[in-house]
Amino acid sequence: MQAFLHQRLQVLAGLQAASSAVLVKYNRLDLDLAHALSAFLDEAVSSCRMLGLSGAENRLLALQAQTVSAAQGIHPDTLERVSSHRRELQRAVALRVLQLSAEQLRADIERDQGVLDQARAQLRPMVLVAVQEGLVSMPQRDPLSMAELDALWRAMLAHPELQLSVRQLAMQASVHDLLLLLAGLVEAAGANVPPRPAR
Repeated sequence: MQAFLHQRLQVLAGLQAASSAVLVKYNRLDLDLAHALSAFLDEAVSSCRMLGLSGAENRLLALQAQTVSAAQGIHPDTLERVSSHRRELQRAVALRVLQLSAEQLRADIERDQGVLDQARAQLRPMVLVAVQEGLVSMPQRDPLSMAELDALWRAMLAHPELQLSVRQLAMQASVHDLLLLLAGLVEAAGANVPPRPAR
């Protein structure tokens, strides 16, 4: 079953915003940095587990382990106990964890967005064919409802010229994602079609 990428991107964007908020605390030398970082990592690990991102979940758990190690006064790289400058160690580890977790989130977002961009590029000429074949009325003044989008999708699946391309696309992205992309492309196509002159 294909992942619902629009939903996953929303969750990842929320985590990215939460990461930035913790980084602001780091820059302001806030005393609750450790608590905020711990809460962010808990949320990020839980979200990645829910989204089925096992690789990201594992990397975030490893980063979480580094913060636990630093809080216990153990350097996460050397595993040696630090008797002095423990606060500096915790801040250094916090910054590294924030940087690496941000890179992970950014990579996941770019990957999912890339899949949607590719699907949109493949779907665009299919929408033009659907318009030419009268599968959707133009100009389209109002956004299509989900029922209308589903009917259009089924009509494209049944169309002899489109069905193979549509089926191939359905193997790359979820139907929910494709319907949302379809809505945007139909709306854009409607905006590009001049209104019929009044009689």
